[in-house]
Amino acid sequence: MNPVETFRQADRAIEGVIAALPDDGWERVPAPVFASDPIGGRPVRDAVDHLARDEAWIPSQLAGETMAEAGEPDVGPFPDLARRARAAADAVTDPAATVHSSFGDQTVEEYLWQLIVARTLGAEALSRTVGLPSPVDDDLAAAVLVGLEPRAELWRQVGILLPARPPASSSARDRLLGLCGV
Repeated sequence: MNPVETFRQADRAIEGVIAALPDDGWERVPAPVFASDPIGGRPVRDAVDHLARDEAWIPSQLAGETMAEAGEPDVGPFPDLARRARAAADAVTDPAATVHSSFGDQTVEEYLWQLIVARTLGAEALSRTVGLPSPVDDDLAAAVLVGLEPRAELWRQVGILLPARPPASSSARDRLLGLCGV
């Protein structure tokens, strides 16, 4: 799978979990899924707010704008943000183009893989926290592994991923979660 299609799949997964959050789940606190985690350790409500702000930046980031050029994006309902983010990803024509993120320049492809992993693990964390079925199936996990496996050790070294753990089984889902230490 290419990064744009994998992003679409991961983004739909997190959007689906957010749409299905039960009323009593918004104050629960997910366990961390990253070494430096913007989702875990805070109430689901705050995690979703963070995800929405992140989602709102995607169109301007993929268009090559700096954060200063883009200005603070409007944050509205997550489904609207997700549709705009996926449309921006669909418009990508050069995976080597530059994205000017808050922590430095990178390629569109690298940025997409970061978004993919963040959405996939975020969907897993939120669904676990509120007792929903995980949207991270073997198809999504296998697609994420394609992009994550070559990056995992570097991401672990720079403090993004948790220490790996042995997978519970040989399924793509369990291998992905084990690789990420989740």
